[in-house]
Amino acid sequence: MPKLLSSLAILYLLVLVRSHGKTKIPENNYAISIHDLGKLIDYEHYLLGILQNFSNALQQRVDAIEYYLNMTEYEEERKLPDDPFRAFRITRRLHSDYLNWMWLMEQQPWETLVKHITAIAPQMPTSKDIEEASSGLRLIQWTYSLPTAQMARGVLQSIHHKYAPSTSLDAMQCLTMARHMVNHKDFSRAKEWLMEGLKMHEADEENEFYYSQLGTPLADFYELFVRILDELGTRFLAMTELQLAIKNWPEEVSLQRAHSRLKMNIRIGKEPAKTKEKKTQGAYRNCCSTECRPTAKLHCLYNTTASHFLRLAPLKMELLSLDPYVVLFHDVVSDQDILSIRNLAKGGLARAVTVTQDGNDKEDPARTTKGTWLVENSKLIQRLSQLSQDMTNFDVRDADPFQVLNYGIGGFYGTHFDFLEDTEMGHFSDRIATAVFYLSDVPQGGATTFPDLGLSVFPEKGAALLWYNLDHKGVGDNRTAHSACPTIVGSRWVMTKWINEREQLFRRPCLTSI
Repeated sequence: MPKLLSSLAILYLLVLVRSHGKTKIPENNYAISIHDLGKLIDYEHYLLGILQNFSNALQQRVDAIEYYLNMTEYEEERKLPDDPFRAFRITRRLHSDYLNWMWLMEQQPWETLVKHITAIAPQMPTSKDIEEASSGLRLIQWTYSLPTAQMARGVLQSIHHKYAPSTSLDAMQCLTMARHMVNHKDFSRAKEWLMEGLKMHEADEENEFYYSQLGTPLADFYELFVRILDELGTRFLAMTELQLAIKNWPEEVSLQRAHSRLKMNIRIGKEPAKTKEKKTQGAYRNCCSTECRPTAKLHCLYNTTASHFLRLAPLKMELLSLDPYVVLFHDVVSDQDILSIRNLAKGGLARAVTVTQDGNDKEDPARTTKGTWLVENSKLIQRLSQLSQDMTNFDVRDADPFQVLNYGIGGFYGTHFDFLEDTEMGHFSDRIATAVFYLSDVPQGGATTFPDLGLSVFPEKGAALLWYNLDHKGVGDNRTAHSACPTIVGSRWVMTKWINEREQLFRRPCLTSI
């Protein structure tokens, strides 16, 4: 059976089944990892198998009825029997056959199938999941300035993804995105998504029964269209469209209510909603899309001085910024070690949280990722700790444990600092430096960007990014504000190491003046 939906659209089908820092970024909670998508695909195949069985059972009945109609030579024109055989056949059929047909129609072959669906209902995505999935698409569109028409057809940054027979969204999913945009007061994009869905729906008008059964009749499109036009201030056009919709669907109570609201808004002259444009740094969105470098004067070199070991095995280092200090090490983690790290982390991945000012852990809408801490003292961890010390020339005995993070489709981390802004939380040592090890390549998106520096680094498997969070006085450097751009395609795996300042007294002493 062919796959009907792309991975980005899986959540929409499953929810329908169930229902029977600095740069201001749209809030998003979407953190579906590749592991989660694997489960969703399994559920979808299971449900599609049930639908296929249901279709087969119905088709068997249709075939039997059509065969019976052919056998009885059914015709619209009524003719009286003109021979005893025909009279006998009619009498027998009326006496026996139709009682059996009535019994057949009373049987419901879907009862068992419904039980199968009900059995996995607790594992189905919730309304929160569909909200997060929609937020993920909205964030990707906002960050990378993607045209709605292209997104609806599976085109992301001019790349048409053809992993499945159809990766484009359908009319129902476009309607869901339009409603999501309306809920977030982005009426212009809501109109774009709705128009795409409306075109798809009208092109498939012979399957209106299909859309109605799945809860998205054409009347719903027009009802939302009228609301969007109302919010955008084009109310007389909205009234024209609404009167046409009421003429086509006079039984729809929701259209009558919309008509009353619209008349009231026209009568009182209600001001159209004004979308508040969020102030954003152009560097953020630009550097998420293309690799940014603040200067061309810096260069690459072999680092042989950070430790004695590097004299024998120097590291390939690319200088990205001298103030603040930012460097990129190439080919520092082997594929074998990366596989071992990811295997260690997979069993413990959980939604990452941030520490609030009162010291409690809380899900942060600006941080949509799953992570785990590698606390065991294995030979692999010891070797990676030594590598971190060789790279940075810092003492890592007081450093935080390694943290492995996985960003699924749409996953991101809003602009933030790694140094601890609140010194009253009981921390005795601030984070002097951060090392980020890239454990995967990312086909599209997922860059680490520093908006104030005009700098971005795209994930390169086996590489490691290092920067200093504190200046020479031990004060947090606001220029190190950074973000993980949304992942468009693929899965972004990273491992972070926060190095604390307490043990660096003689390795990087604080200066009273610069």
